[in-house]
Amino acid sequence: MEAIIIEHLWKTYQRGKSRRGDIRQSLTFWWNNLKSGHEYFNALEDINLRINEGDVVGIIGPNGAGKSTLLKILSRITYPSKGKVTINGSLSSLLEVGVGFHPELTGRDNIYLNGAIHGMSKKEIDRKFESIVEFSGLELFLDTPVKQYSSGMYVRLAFSISAHLDTNILLLDEVLGVGDLEFKKKSLQKIAEKLNEGRTIIMVSHQLDVLQSLCVNGLYLDNGKLIKAGPIDSVIETYLTAKSELKNIDLGLRRDRMGSGKAIVSAIRFVDKDGKSLATIHSGQFVKIIVELKSLDKFIQNVDIRLDVFDKMGQQWFLLSNTISDGTFLQCPGEAILECEIPKFPLGEGHYILNASLNINNQKSDFIQQAAEIEVLPGDFYSTGKLPSASNGVLINYHWQVKGE
Repeated sequence: MEAIIIEHLWKTYQRGKSRRGDIRQSLTFWWNNLKSGHEYFNALEDINLRINEGDVVGIIGPNGAGKSTLLKILSRITYPSKGKVTINGSLSSLLEVGVGFHPELTGRDNIYLNGAIHGMSKKEIDRKFESIVEFSGLELFLDTPVKQYSSGMYVRLAFSISAHLDTNILLLDEVLGVGDLEFKKKSLQKIAEKLNEGRTIIMVSHQLDVLQSLCVNGLYLDNGKLIKAGPIDSVIETYLTAKSELKNIDLGLRRDRMGSGKAIVSAIRFVDKDGKSLATIHSGQFVKIIVELKSLDKFIQNVDIRLDVFDKMGQQWFLLSNTISDGTFLQCPGEAILECEIPKFPLGEGHYILNASLNINNQKSDFIQQAAEIEVLPGDFYSTGKLPSASNGVLINYHWQVKGE
């Protein structure tokens, strides 16, 4: 039996407006469009899909592809502009951090509130309360208002509630992207339990290895269009091939970016200590990352540049941000060259991808995925000729000694 049927689904938003649309907005969209002449864009375009009971589906695609919009429509947080969605069975979702929580209430009270929103009776919540709390690991913070929780604590509590719901269909949006490693392991185990119970699970994640290990089928979305649906390995291969083709496009000319455009990242390159361009890097090598900015303004203030480093499967390894390392914003001319020095490059052998984010006055000016790529070769990071496996994580400087020496 089919758990979810999607027929000719469209979701359209007015540019510059919030994406939180209610049913009245959806019903009046086309009339308003004709009258106002405002510019609209399609977050989803003519999606047709059938998902069977017990299927485990991973959704992949770049930011702005429509992944979260699709889950919001399935969750009835927002409604289609056109088309039809049929849900056969009960459904619960864990989407944006904190949705369904009241910030002024404690963790304890929010367990009851969030559980009730998902259709649990007080008696059922009472029965599962201790298990929910134990799974979340937040026993010491139960009587603390959740507005004081970190994003990781929010996710732990929300996932713990969702994991104890007896629904047929579970939707998860990047829930494994926040929180500590131990909780991620517990969450993966709980998802695996749900799979064994025959639940239908649809999950969005940039961690392709997680999707590959859990999901049977996959969906690849880009610019609101369903590019491919099928076995997860085949879908991931198509996605990675499409990403690799971006390397041939000049960074400043790419259109797959988000932000106001007040200033953009126009180029990223890697050089050695002598300023010579690097096509590859060795572990432990001195590296300088050159970032070029372009703006229509003669001067840009309060600049925060951030580079997030991932492997090709979407696992993040580290980030570089001037406001974190230096504790201050940068003040730049309209066309600026920024330099970030890494005395000893801390990654093992592999292929790595950089996402670039540029904020001006705390507003997103530019965000572009796969802004640069680099191949890392084995090097002598520790001056011993030895390196751990690349899968063991980031390389750090450290020293052992016997106490008293």
